[in-house]
Amino acid sequence: MAIQRLKSYDYKVYVTGPFQAGKTTLIHTLDPDAISIERDMREEYRGEKATTTTGFDLGRVIWVRKEAGHMGLVVPKKEYIKERSEYDDWIAKEIELRGVPGQLHFKFVRDTMRTNTDGVLMIVDSSDYAMIGEASSILAETVAAFGDIPLEVIANKQDRGDAASPEEVASWLGVPGSTGTSGQNRESSKDALVSLLKRIVKTGDGVVLSPSPGISEVNRV
Repeated sequence: MAIQRLKSYDYKVYVTGPFQAGKTTLIHTLDPDAISIERDMREEYRGEKATTTTGFDLGRVIWVRKEAGHMGLVVPKKEYIKERSEYDDWIAKEIELRGVPGQLHFKFVRDTMRTNTDGVLMIVDSSDYAMIGEASSILAETVAAFGDIPLEVIANKQDRGDAASPEEVASWLGVPGSTGTSGQNRESSKDALVSLLKRIVKTGDGVVLSPSPGISEVNRV
């Protein structure tokens, strides 16, 4: 008889988006101890030295709430373990953040990382208008792969003066809405993740969600 392996987390969030959209930065902002398999880029990207993910990013955080209806806190797992006594009687859910490379030729890596996914964060650099074509391709790939699970589109890098608004990004991608963030800002990153987690919980409870951009809604656009 096959032995069923228990998941080491409550929810797995698949973090995807185009090359240099800010996936790794957002995961490390939420979990400073996250692991990344990446390499230095040979050339500067938009005038800056950068790295690129060639394998995956892996972060673990705990979503803690006093009551089910609360937004709660997102705490790095190591910090939660040290301060566990502060969260006695709180609802605690462990979240695995699994980031994947954004270059289109790494599709095979993205394919292998999708198992057991509960929700998707789709990250777009809102200051790079040339990224929208790749973002549309990855969004279509994601929709085709996952079917009807919660999806949150993130208009990242809102701290830049040349950033498009979340509403503009949503319009370009043909989705009902998107959440504005700066990947280096912990609060906006946390809010985007919690927005997705609440959708995951409600979906599990059989609640119909509207108007946030779930994958089923993207399919209807």
